[in-house]
Amino acid sequence: MNPNTKTYCWSTAAGLATYLLGLIVVYYDMHPVTTKQILGVITFPLCLAAFVSAGINLKLRRPAERKYYWRMLAGMTAYALGIMAANDFFPDQHHKYWLALLPILPMIYVVVTIIRYISELDEMKRKIVTEACAFSGLATGFTCFTYLFLRDMGAPEFHAEWAFYMMDAYYFIGLFFSWRRYW
Repeated sequence: MNPNTKTYCWSTAAGLATYLLGLIVVYYDMHPVTTKQILGVITFPLCLAAFVSAGINLKLRRPAERKYYWRMLAGMTAYALGIMAANDFFPDQHHKYWLALLPILPMIYVVVTIIRYISELDEMKRKIVTEACAFSGLATGFTCFTYLFLRDMGAPEFHAEWAFYMMDAYYFIGLFFSWRRYW
């Protein structure tokens, strides 16, 4: 058996075990009732499982990718701790609104880390990612602008978080077409 295959198998097993344990813990902690809560219970453990699985595969990655992984892990951990501090530790204080800004600092760090990683990519991969980001930004902007007209005709109110989900979906669509063109 190829040693890489063995690592991938262990990575998959650890990711699935992490997901199942996280799913059980979050389910018993939240007791979901609404659809939004159920989706939260299903998707939240995926983040932990992805980090565990990626951590096991680090031996197979280049040093730049390993550095990026550890920086992203540090930024996202600080972000989660900032959200917990803002929501759990000071729930009824008058300075709660200033604590809501606490998770912004780790997000700035994560953005800088992503930009630094993209700048370290080789020229072809950087071009593919940049085209996908450009398509994502433009398509999301035009979709949000078009939705203003639909809202005037009676469509439901637009939530800001939808733009982020659209941007992700458009990024992967743009990545697919850009990758197909250059590979």
